[in-house]
Amino acid sequence: MSRRRWIGIVVAALAVPVAAGFFFVVLIDNLMSGFGACRVVRQSSFASPSGSQLVVVVWKECGATVPDSTQASIVARGRTFSPESTPTFFSVRGHLDVVVAWSGEGAVRIGFIPGADQVYKRDQHVGDITINYE
Repeated sequence: MSRRRWIGIVVAALAVPVAAGFFFVVLIDNLMSGFGACRVVRQSSFASPSGSQLVVVVWKECGATVPDSTQASIVARGRTFSPESTPTFFSVRGHLDVVVAWSGEGAVRIGFIPGADQVYKRDQHVGDITINYE
């Protein structure tokens, strides 16, 4: 057997396992990245009296690894809500119905049905807006 043919056989014999290993790593990476992905479902939004601000309420579902939560953010009217770029001012465990009542442009009241059993985040202010919880 010629030396050139021998080198070709060795290269082919090494290339198949390397390609299969690369394919396996890519497949596992794609499967694992889906486990950490969260789904955000917009539930409702509540406009301030002038309509310049919105309280946006979402349910966040992350599968078996992280408990489901109910979250809220304040967004200026006309801006697009994005769970990645819009900070939340409250977050509670589970899927709760949220009652929102604006008391004016600078104050909002928040309540939960049923009551929240575990609170992750509960800010008292968002910018110049005061948040009151019931």
